[in-house]
Amino acid sequence: MFDAGIDFEVREISLRNKPSSMLNLSPKGTVPVLLLPDGRVLEQSLDIMLWAYQMNSVPHRVIWNQDHSDVDETMKTWFKLNDNVFKKLLDAYKYPERYPTQSQEETLQKALDQYFGPIEKTLFDSPYILGDHLSMVDIALFPFVRQFMRTNEEKFMELKLQSINRWIKLFQSSEIFNLSMVKYPIWQES
Repeated sequence: MFDAGIDFEVREISLRNKPSSMLNLSPKGTVPVLLLPDGRVLEQSLDIMLWAYQMNSVPHRVIWNQDHSDVDETMKTWFKLNDNVFKKLLDAYKYPERYPTQSQEETLQKALDQYFGPIEKTLFDSPYILGDHLSMVDIALFPFVRQFMRTNEEKFMELKLQSINRWIKLFQSSEIFNLSMVKYPIWQES
């Protein structure tokens, strides 16, 4: 939303005390939730990103398919890897007590083989996943990589993922990251 230059109101909520107005918009009770001016509700980060970039296109962020209705197959492949493979590994790594049949070490090895390996290889020759410019793929994947890293930062640094670590530093020094990481007070429903 920042990147696409769209004005919006942030309502920081506590997931332990979800406001009824949020649950009325999105009964599943997860974030993010975006209420559009036309009354539609978007509940997935990717849907919100696509909507924002369709409203205000930003050069180099989105590679569209031919009829400009969706992202191209390269971007879809990265999103599927993140959503279908990595999110499950991230949950197992962050919350090992919820996944007693798999050790954190096994989860880490799977993440290295199935997710971090392809990213590391891709970033070896370029600063960003799709080349020389920050794209929607970087913006979508980065928060999940960061969560994984922050679960055990010392261990993550021992992995010597030099290209990924360079990408993380580059992203964390970006204006879009710093704008989006502002802490807001918890919104109080009135």
